[in-house]
Amino acid sequence: MVIRGFVPVAAMFSCLAFMMITEVAADALSPVRGPLATAGGVFLVVMLACWLVIASIAVFNRPRFLVPPHLRDKRRL
Repeated sequence: MVIRGFVPVAAMFSCLAFMMITEVAADALSPVRGPLATAGGVFLVVMLACWLVIASIAVFNRPRFLVPPHLRDKRRL
């Protein structure tokens, strides 16, 4: 169970959902395609940043404010 990285995992899946919604809406609504496609790109970048944070938590237990106190001494996955 993912406990140490719950916040970045939830943020990653939220960004994935918002990215898909904006891309589908960009295809359906051609007058506002530019801003919606840009928003999808921003969600993609945030999602990739969340993956970096998840990897950092899994390997190094950093950043400490995202790791629950009772799991801070646990190393690796």
